[in-house]
Amino acid sequence: MKRPSLITILICAYCVLCSLDLVETWLSSSSIPVGAGAFVLWLSPVAVFWCRRMEGSPPEVPDRPILLGLALFFSFIGGVGSLRVLSHAGLALAVGSLLPASGAHLLWLSSSPAWMPALDWLGGRFFVEYTTVARILLASLTSLYLVRTIQHVSRGSS
Repeated sequence: MKRPSLITILICAYCVLCSLDLVETWLSSSSIPVGAGAFVLWLSPVAVFWCRRMEGSPPEVPDRPILLGLALFFSFIGGVGSLRVLSHAGLALAVGSLLPASGAHLLWLSSSPAWMPALDWLGGRFFVEYTTVARILLASLTSLYLVRTIQHVSRGSS
């Protein structure tokens, strides 16, 4: 089984370090802890994909230099400019580089605001009562769709 390259792992680690404020935000705010749950739901396709790779031998996952470059850029600009939403977007792109490209993958990546504190800021202006529901539904439905796609592809290759 081929593992992610060292540069992919290092960029992911850098993006995690730039987004450590998420933990503090999730723990200190009374309205945002659901974001941590949404983040775990959102990460589930990555865990499913890599567990599936350990079982069989699906096609190799090529490095994703565009996603990794954007992740590094957003995380750096987010840290320098104190724009945490960019650091969070960088983290989402770095995690997204661990999966193969597909249409479902793009849909899943676009659902990353479900776990970001920015959704509370946006939701607080438009749909305060439904922010938690929107957060969980957005993360779970797109993750479930991507997991089903991963399972379908891995069955087809075996």
